[in-house]
Amino acid sequence: MKIDKEVPFYKNPDDTHCYQASLKMVMKYFWPDKDFFWEELDRITAKVKGLWTWTMAGLIWLQDHGIEVRDVEVFDYEKFIKFGGKYLIDKYGEEVGESQIEHSDIEQERKIAKDFIKKIPIEKRIPTMNDLKNFLSQGYLIICIVNSRKLNNEPGYSGHFVVLKGFDDEYFFIHDPSFPTSPHRLVKFSFFENAWAYPNDEAKTMVALKLKNKMT
Repeated sequence: MKIDKEVPFYKNPDDTHCYQASLKMVMKYFWPDKDFFWEELDRITAKVKGLWTWTMAGLIWLQDHGIEVRDVEVFDYEKFIKFGGKYLIDKYGEEVGESQIEHSDIEQERKIAKDFIKKIPIEKRIPTMNDLKNFLSQGYLIICIVNSRKLNNEPGYSGHFVVLKGFDDEYFFIHDPSFPTSPHRLVKFSFFENAWAYPNDEAKTMVALKLKNKMT
């Protein structure tokens, strides 16, 4: 079986816009007549200059504008709202937790999380490789956060967003907006899972997106 969607590719304009680049790809695929510029994407995603972006604000916007959002993860937003960075370290360990704290506006994200859990249905479980394949087979595009260093066979941790647009019997087909840019990158299943499940399986998150109705 092979699925390979014709998704437009956009590169990350610097080293902090991989989420915005991923959303730009998805939005252009579902709304080919619309153009979203970087400044608008920064506003949609509550981007803070120089910092990483969390998914929440962007997903709220997409759902409000006609995209079905399927979020599968075990991240405990209630604990994050209550404990902030401490929860990140407790859950992921110092390497990943401290990196997220250093590169995020934690207080802003705690506030957004309060709105997120009211608006976005979360399927609280660890997503699987079969989930990725099943959602792609049902017409969804998928955004995943991975350890880009692991994905590129390098030591250390750097959170990074990629768009899954298809698969065959051995590979996922992904658009990777990192440096150097990698449109239609073929990543073996086991290699992808190692980067996705970093530092452990509970770090896996999956956001599946599908056009529900015309933009509102």
